[in-house]
Amino acid sequence: MAGFFKRRPAQGTPAPQAEPKPRRRDFNELKPDPDKIGISGSVPFVRLPDPTTLFADRAARLSEAAPGHPLEAYLRFVAEVARAQAQVQAATRATGQPAALPDAADLALRSEHGMPPLSRHSLEADRGFDACLLALLDALDLATAPEASAAARASLRAASQEDRRDLALQVFEGALPVDRIAECVFVSAALQIRLAEQAARLDTKVLKPVADGVCPCCGGAPVASVVVAWTPADKARYLSCSLCGTYWNHVRIRCTACGSGEGISYYGLDEISKDVQVETCTTCHSYIKHLHQHRAPGLDPVADDIATYGLDLKIAEEGFRRAGLNLLFVI
Repeated sequence: MAGFFKRRPAQGTPAPQAEPKPRRRDFNELKPDPDKIGISGSVPFVRLPDPTTLFADRAARLSEAAPGHPLEAYLRFVAEVARAQAQVQAATRATGQPAALPDAADLALRSEHGMPPLSRHSLEADRGFDACLLALLDALDLATAPEASAAARASLRAASQEDRRDLALQVFEGALPVDRIAECVFVSAALQIRLAEQAARLDTKVLKPVADGVCPCCGGAPVASVVVAWTPADKARYLSCSLCGTYWNHVRIRCTACGSGEGISYYGLDEISKDVQVETCTTCHSYIKHLHQHRAPGLDPVADDIATYGLDLKIAEEGFRRAGLNLLFVI
């Protein structure tokens, strides 16, 4: 792909000139192969976020990636957003007033019907969201940020509480208004704080798969695919939620958008990163970043997705569309 853009075939899949295509298997038959990908025994379905470290670690990773990067100014801006998220999260935790979970009856009903426990109704009922958003806006140091960022903060401050809540609902549902993208970054950051707090207190035993590319906690889209190194999930593949930060297990060599196990390939560009690839699907022509966190534990889905934007530019030239969503870097 464009010369130095290297094609890396999916592990365990036949080369194009191999024997005739095997029968199409049911999705439920597609399981990780422990002998090929280093998994032994069962792995946890989900790993809930730790809000006490999530945002501070992300801010550190963004600051580390920024110096000399073509997107240095933006990486530093998002690092400031993550720093402010960590500050607001810590202040909220200190007051003993984290975001409340839906009541037990609602959680049970949603679980029974295979729906994520957190929904737009959770956001509508969250009385602390607006205060969280305003606290985030106050915590941000935008002295070196683009003028558009300062204007977006001023616009949100001047808006009514109802307008801010309506915008948050649109972001939650993935319907970001084009004319308010700059404001959506701040709203997304506040949503991540509240939803990470809620997701962290869910019972993992009742969480169930929802659909391909859908977070089992909040229904959000994934930022990226991550090969982890946790015990007992060493080299298992997880998707990372763009909203609440939950990781959920996903079969390797299977499209996160359409669920197809055919036509999956991996591409990488060592000049950009040796530990981040692009997974493409020729069935639906989508792609998602594939982070080898087991080789580089410091990789962060949000930070390293932005830092490897060059991969997006390259793969877009081949006609693939992005399947993941980074709410702090809408492209």
